Amino acid sequence: MSEYNDDPTQAMSPVSGSGPAAEETLMMEMAGASDAAATSKKRIIWPWAVLACLLVALGAAGGAGIWFFQDHVLPGTTLWGNSVMGKTEQEIADTINDQVRNTAVKATYEGKSASFTLADLGVDLDGEVIASEVFNAKRDDALWQRYAFWITKDVSPELDARLADGTVVDKALGIEVNEPVDAQVKLNDAKNGFDVVAGENGQGANATAIAEQAIVSLTSLGASQPNTVRVQLDVTEPTVTDEIAETVKSTLEDIVSQKVSIKVADKAIATIDAPALASAMSINANRQAKLRDTETRNGYVVFDAEKLQKHYDEQIKPNLKLEREDKKLVVDNAGQVLGTETEGHDGITITEGADRSVGAKLAKAFSEGASSITVDGKVDPKQEVKVTHHVVIDLSDRKLYAYENDKVVNTLNVVVAQGNDNITGECVGLMCTPTGDFNIWYKLPSQDMSGTLNLADGTVEKWDVKGVGFVNYFSSGCAIHRIAGGYVADASMPYIANASHGCVGIGWDVAEWFYGWCNMGTSVHIQV
Repeated sequence: MSEYNDDPTQAMSPVSGSGPAAEETLMMEMAGASDAAATSKKRIIWPWAVLACLLVALGAAGGAGIWFFQDHVLPGTTLWGNSVMGKTEQEIADTINDQVRNTAVKATYEGKSASFTLADLGVDLDGEVIASEVFNAKRDDALWQRYAFWITKDVSPELDARLADGTVVDKALGIEVNEPVDAQVKLNDAKNGFDVVAGENGQGANATAIAEQAIVSLTSLGASQPNTVRVQLDVTEPTVTDEIAETVKSTLEDIVSQKVSIKVADKAIATIDAPALASAMSINANRQAKLRDTETRNGYVVFDAEKLQKHYDEQIKPNLKLEREDKKLVVDNAGQVLGTETEGHDGITITEGADRSVGAKLAKAFSEGASSITVDGKVDPKQEVKVTHHVVIDLSDRKLYAYENDKVVNTLNVVVAQGNDNITGECVGLMCTPTGDFNIWYKLPSQDMSGTLNLADGTVEKWDVKGVGFVNYFSSGCAIHRIAGGYVADASMPYIANASHGCVGIGWDVAEWFYGWCNMGTSVHIQV
């Protein structure tokens, strides 16, 4: 026998002959080999199939989790240390509001008892705002951190039991008290800042212990029930303490110093001042208190959008300069700039109805520390124009003509030197007003005038006049000024005889206008 035939498990055997029997045998052997190979392949592939199924399942679960937490609180989020994962924002708000309004603390005093909630005691909370903060916790984190339950974030809004209103307890339990007086913040006398009016302590029920019990129940989200409190009488501080009032004063004055502006097309048309803030602000010592829809908060200060809108409508809008006024530069006959007659301002057009939300925008700006708000509209920029000022004094008709760009803008009556004839204006004496062309070279709002002249005929002329007003010198010793010697209006000047020593006198009622209009360097022509 062959050595290959000694193994009884040998798969191959000599093929003797041919035909159907042999072929069937061969096919059976090949089929067996194929089945063995398939079994071996299956044993290799099935772990990967299971892993793939697991990954698909995990992906589906993760997708479902992400979908679920789109409107539910994320894993790892706590409120006052209590897990609120999976709660909706509304569920949390309802829980907080229910605790504030309905969790009652029993208090006793000398045989009398009454129950008080945080809402009764004035310790109000804005459940919706707190719930929103809880819901949004972790949502800015990296994607994998949002859903990691071992990465926690606790939301713990400040609750101050000292804000509890003891007068509510006093009334309910029949306690005779001396109520405290809140500190106040008022506009100062200069109307550019604020003053604090100190508060006063009182005496009555100490409501802090009652509020503390209610807060314990609230912060446990109802898991802990409050204990009965035995009321004690004590010195009671006002709800708005001097410290809070000082903080409010600082907040308001910071806003005033920031000069928050109302802008149209990036052009400031008004600035909010201290009176505007005073008209629309109030103090709330509870910084967690629920606000009305028209209110915003900056610390202890609450701003009312409706009051701000009223201030704008009544105090600011009527005084807006909507029509453009160009800047006027005064020049002399040679084109040299002498000064500015008017600074002018841009023209403003506010889009119809666009300023109806000014109050709401300002209230938001004050709460967020913004420096301006914007109202839709257009700006018509001011232009720079030059005008020529020129003065002509006619000694014959005793008139001063104020010209602007060759157009007379004002005519004043004058009195000139005693040597000028009252009818012709000609110099017929020893002291006359000089004729010719001059320029204003010196100006004084008021001056004491005195002097001595030795005249050609040997006489001496002296004068000493106090408080001559609105003096405009056009020569070394002669000026255009308010007529000396007492009040004389412009209309009465024609009845006054020439009497000066060379100066040109004008009426008291027009002297200030001329002083402001006549710039340094203005040309003056004096003629007969």
